[in-house]
Order: sequence, then C-alpha cells, then structure tokens
Amino acid sequence: MKKVSKDEWIPSDNIVLEENADFAVKCEDNILVVAGPGAGKTELLAQKAGYLFQTNTCCNPQKILAISFKTDAAENLKQRVCRRYGDEVKSRFSSMTYDAFSKRLLDRFRLALPVELQPSKDYEIDNIETIDAAFKKSGYNNPFNLKKRDLKQFYYQTLSKVELPIKQENLGEKVWKLLLKGFDGKKATLDFKMICILAEYIIRSNPKIKRALQYTYTYVFLDEFQDTTNLQYRLVKTCFKGSKSVITAVGDNKQRIMLWAGALKSVFTDFKSDFSSQETQLIMNHRSAPRLVLLQKQMYDSLNEKSIQVKPSSKWNSSDGKIKLLITDSEQDEAKIICTDIKNMIDRGVQVNDICILCKQLPQNYSEEIINELSQIGIRARIENEYQDLIKEPIIDLLIRFILLALDRKRPNDWEYVKCTYADFSGAGNAQQDIIYYECQDKLTKKLNEIKELITADKGKADVELLLQDIMNFFGVSHIKAHYPAYQQGSYFDNLIVKFEKFLVDELSRASNDWILALESFCGKYSIPIMTIHKSKGLEYEAVYFVGVEDGAFWNFKSQPDEDRCAFFVAISRAKQYLTFTYCSYRTKLRIPQQSHDSINEFFELLKTPGVAEIQELHAD
Repeated sequence: MKKVSKDEWIPSDNIVLEENADFAVKCEDNILVVAGPGAGKTELLAQKAGYLFQTNTCCNPQKILAISFKTDAAENLKQRVCRRYGDEVKSRFSSMTYDAFSKRLLDRFRLALPVELQPSKDYEIDNIETIDAAFKKSGYNNPFNLKKRDLKQFYYQTLSKVELPIKQENLGEKVWKLLLKGFDGKKATLDFKMICILAEYIIRSNPKIKRALQYTYTYVFLDEFQDTTNLQYRLVKTCFKGSKSVITAVGDNKQRIMLWAGALKSVFTDFKSDFSSQETQLIMNHRSAPRLVLLQKQMYDSLNEKSIQVKPSSKWNSSDGKIKLLITDSEQDEAKIICTDIKNMIDRGVQVNDICILCKQLPQNYSEEIINELSQIGIRARIENEYQDLIKEPIIDLLIRFILLALDRKRPNDWEYVKCTYADFSGAGNAQQDIIYYECQDKLTKKLNEIKELITADKGKADVELLLQDIMNFFGVSHIKAHYPAYQQGSYFDNLIVKFEKFLVDELSRASNDWILALESFCGKYSIPIMTIHKSKGLEYEAVYFVGVEDGAFWNFKSQPDEDRCAFFVAISRAKQYLTFTYCSYRTKLRIPQQSHDSINEFFELLKTPGVAEIQELHAD
C-alpha cells in the first residue's frame, strides 16, 4: 500500500465524496455523521479507513475497530477495505458486530472477572430451554400465563436489567447465578445481553485491560448508530470515553426501527455530549430518483426531523421516478395487477432480482396470491427470511464461493476471498516466506480440482452432505469456529450446515443437478425477493412493491407511531426508481380479514398529495 501525505490523498475507486463526507473522512476528532438513505454510509467508513491507513494517520501497530449491527455488514465493510488496501491492513482492521465484540472481550478476559461472575469456559449461547429451567428453579412459573414469545421477551428483559456485581437476591440475580455456572447437569448459558454486561464489567473493573484496548484501537467506527441499545452504548462509553481513541458514528434517526429491541432514543445527543463530538450531515442521495427523494423529504415532519436539502444524484433527470397507489377489494385483483406490472418491467430489461416485494410483517399472509400468479407466467418469487439469514452467515458464504470457484475459475473476487480465507486459517497469511504462501495456493488449487471432479463425475449428483463436510475439513472446522466465535457454542454451527444442505438439495432438484444454477438460485439471482421491512434494511432495488399499507399490517401503530413511521420511511427509501403501494380491503389470511386505513391514514394522505402518486382503484361491482 502506497503511503501519501494528507494533502495528496484521494478517495479510492474514483469515488467522488460530497463536501461533508470529505470532511468526515478527514476529521481527526470524534464526529457524528447523520446520513440518510442512499447517502453511502458504508462507503464513507471504507474511505475513512483508507485515509487513515494510506496517510499513516493510523500507524502500525495501531488498529481500527469497526462495529456494525449485522454480520454481513461487518464482513462487507472488511472485504471492501482489504480489497482496496491489501492484506497488510487485514490484521489492523477489525470489523465485527456488537455481539462479536462483546464475546471476544469476555472470552479473552473471562478470568479477569471475580470468580463468582466467571461463566464456565464451555458456556452455551441462548439455550432457551436452560434459561426457562433457570427461571423456574428460581421460583418464577409464569403466573400471568404469558405466551411463548412474550415469555422469552420477559426472560431477556429481566436478565438485561441485572447490575454487576450481584448483591441482592432478586429474580434476575438468582437466574444469573444459575446460568453463569450451569445447574442440574445443564451447561452454563448466556444470552448476548448478558455477554455485553459481562464485557462492560470487565473493562470497567480492570484499568489495565481498558488502557490496552484504547492503545490498540486508536480509531473506532460505529455503523447504524441510531439502533444502538443502552447496553451497547454503555459498553462503548466504558471502553472509550475520555480516551484518545477517535470515534466516528454514522446513522440516521429517520431509520430507527429497532426500538422494540431496545434502541436508545437519545443516543445521538448522548454521544455528542459524552464524547464532545462534532456533527455533520450528508445531503446526497445516490440511490433514489428525484420524485422518490421528494416523497422521503415529505415525511420529515411526521418523523420530527428538520428539513435539509437532500439532493438526488445528477445521473437522474428531474422528472425521474414513479410512485403508484393501488387500491383493490380482492387479493386476486391485487395480485394480477402487480404481476402484470412486474412482467412489463422485466420485459423492459429490469432484472428479476432487482424487484422486491415488501410487507410490514408476516409476508406469508400477504404474498400467497402474488407468488401463485407470478408462477403461472414463469416468474419465481420467494419469501426471503430463511434464505437471507443463511446467505449472510460467513460459513455459508465461504462454502458457496468455494463450490462456484471449483466449477468456474473465472471468478476473481471469489478466488481472492477464498485464497485469503484459507491463508488466514492455515497461518500462511502471516508467513514471511513466499514458499509457504505458494504452497498454500497449490493446496487450495488441488482441493478445488478435487471438488470439481466430485461434482462432475456423476452428472452433478454428488452427495451434498459429504461434499460440504469435505470442504469444511479442508479449511478446518476448528479454524472456522476460532475465526467466527458465534459458531463455538452449542449446536448453532451444525444446525446452519444442516439447514443449508436441505436448501441446496431442493435447489439442485429444481435445477436438474446444475450446481452453478442451483447456487445462484439459492443466492436469489433468479427470483423476486419477498421480505419484511426489517429484513430490507440496507438493501436497494430498482422497483419496490409495498404490499399491505393497512391497519392490519400496522396493528400496533397507536402504541408505537414513531417506530412505525420510521419503518414506513425505510420501506419507501429502498427503491431506486419505481415504488408501488397496495391497499386491499379484504385479506383472507388475517385474523380480522376486513381491512381499513383509519389508524395509518397519514400515510394515505401523504400518497394522495397532488403530484405524489398515480392512484389506481379497482372495486368489485
């Protein structure tokens, strides 16, 4: 990596940064970057990493710690940085989730805890049966007959409210004592909130560990900052408040949709106060066409956000973007109109996986007719929840890349990823001798050839279970689990592999044992994704169909209007050019089939504002 002076530095990949983004990248003080949808938040952090490394502002052995909410977001950021700036920065750019960061602290410094707070070394994560048994043993027997989902929420809330060190014997503390050590033949079990609490206590009660952490991570990135919980923010404060570590927090109040999970409403103002940070706002929307950007801006009042001059990219004409509101009486009519529209869009050249169907919740209750109607014209649509969760797992991503690379070597990005991963796992990535590195590549090439032979020997009918196990043995299961700590506890890792195997067998059957077609299909290349708003966070599509803008979908609007408004905002900001909303007055799969829009009428009033949406109504005679 070539070193340059601060004055000579330019963004990588010919990216042009807007003025405020350039300021944030070069800022050497704590800073809060408020960045709306399509503003390029991940890109900003990747460019800032490049600036810090290339200008030697973050000099060896100092490191950057980047914390994201989702594993795939953390991996995406790390891959982007390593691809641009080389393997030499890989060990100095730690990109992980809050859960992974907390767990790493706990596992490394577990023995720094008082003996009574030290969990057993082989603790499990989130074993709900053990947690349930611990509550019952502590005297709680669900006196209010809470349903399973509500009972789990009560357990997690109770466990998250315990303050360390444990002094009194209230319910939460009794359960903690059981879970930390295990009981009645059951292994110790922690959930991630407990892990976060323990990690924070380790740092708070051990000044030497705290100083070592601050000396190691001189720069810290916090992504999707608006969704930070109280426990997570407390961990950040304990680790870095008052230190010389420079923190860059990036987020958007308008996309705060994790209040149900404990997102801290005051986190922006708290951060500015606690860390004496500056604030800047990004005003470019690189994603959405001008008419869609205008709709987003019109929601600012309801979100209690001050209006700023958000600008669409100059690639658009001022009239670009199309918004429609479809109102029907039956799901069949709704499905037919949507499917005709989708077919016309595909005929015009829009890729099938660049079209998305969104629902507020429970997509199976809103999409059955649409899926059936699309299948009749040869277009596949699928509910993404399980697929999406699997694809985002690092081990599944590695297996997919490896098999595709075995069958087609003309995949430079996959080759680089697989090669670097194997080098890391085998230790060759840190080897000083070239011969060791080349031996590693030779072994990788040999294994790729073996896997290709296994797959092609019997017209693609290889044993999926044995083939996946062969690949994992090549990398080393112990190395995989050491690299991804979440895989170390319980049966989580094994369950992932079993689930992936089942999906892959189904896709192979559908693709007549064409492995490339099956894997590409598994990754969603040939189908329209159907998902909830929460699953769509961070994604973008040429066209978005938001099905079910109805009170039945936003059933909790009166008790959580701010969160539902943010969810609506996230939904409308996923689209690049085409955005369609649907309302159907009768939904057969819902507990109350007859629908209305009385509670969420503000959304309808917004869409019916003159010049916003084209309104299409189809009513039964």
